[in-house]
Amino acid sequence: MFRLFLIIPLVTGILLGCGGKKSKTEESKVEEKVVTIPSPNVSRLLSPEKVQVFVSGDLVEFILESDRSLEEIDSVSFFADGKLISTISGELKHTWYSGKSRVGIIPLRAHVFYSDGSSDLLQVTVTMRSDIQPILYTYEVVNSYPHDIRAYTQGLVYDGGYLYESTGQYGESSLRKVVPETGEVIKNISLDRELFGEGLCIFEDRLYQITWKNKVGFVYDKESMRLLNRIYYQTEGWGLTTDGKKLIMSDGSHYIYFLDPLYFTETSRIEVYDDKGPVSNLNELEMIDGYVYANIFGTDEITIFSPVTGKVRGYINLAGILPSQFRHRNLDVLNGIAYDADHDRLFVTGKYWPRLFEIRIRPR
Repeated sequence: MFRLFLIIPLVTGILLGCGGKKSKTEESKVEEKVVTIPSPNVSRLLSPEKVQVFVSGDLVEFILESDRSLEEIDSVSFFADGKLISTISGELKHTWYSGKSRVGIIPLRAHVFYSDGSSDLLQVTVTMRSDIQPILYTYEVVNSYPHDIRAYTQGLVYDGGYLYESTGQYGESSLRKVVPETGEVIKNISLDRELFGEGLCIFEDRLYQITWKNKVGFVYDKESMRLLNRIYYQTEGWGLTTDGKKLIMSDGSHYIYFLDPLYFTETSRIEVYDDKGPVSNLNELEMIDGYVYANIFGTDEITIFSPVTGKVRGYINLAGILPSQFRHRNLDVLNGIAYDADHDRLFVTGKYWPRLFEIRIRPR
């Protein structure tokens, strides 16, 4: 890239003494400052266009034009989502197959290198929707168990014959160990009144519990439920699960965050999209057979998506699961998913719900 350099004299410290005589410290000092004026790009990205929408699997055409001749262009490197996809010479176009890309907002880049050593960096962002039509699931109730009507369920996880539950509301938030068949709370830890409990997961021999707006969470020993550590993060805390290597957190948007279990720092993130667009209000999370199940806040639906690509695989509609005789004035929305991997049992409940349900899902 050509740059123009201007030499601008800067006169400082001109001080006139009595009778016009100047001392050494009063003499004029002349400095030279180099001002760099960047030249505009001599190449331009014609395609794809800004905010253009694609479907995963589409062929995306990179088309460039340049004020330089092809002989003056050494090479062009193309990137998608920060990854090099091709380097070419002798032409200004390339076709990218997007089928292996994640969904969401994808940055695309073309880096043009000229034979004189200069270069241009051309960038654009596009939207990638899912190419999968989600499977619509219904359910059947296998068993129904008592559930504490005072539990504003935010996080739910099954391990070793027990349910561990994180409850919310200021002044009511807690961490509990529960017998699923009876609903008996055999251990309860109350959070400070200014904290609003949210998602919960088990990683190795530790329980991780997050809070809503305080940006603080807690690590407990699973067996004793003794507090071991505090964790901090930058978003709201909603749901929490794990893939066995990373912790996975939602914040009520369509973003999913992958976190280092030791330091709770973000290592990566994905966006969750179906074939129509982003899926927001992702709340309680549970990892089941390589897919993440997520309550969609305020609805009777659970979405199932890939933690690798963010593509939605399906939706479970749980409308009508709580019989009318169990409804009461303080009842709130469906929330809470737990999975017993050893016996292939899926549990769901809701905020202030008097019942916990073991369900089996099937396509409609």
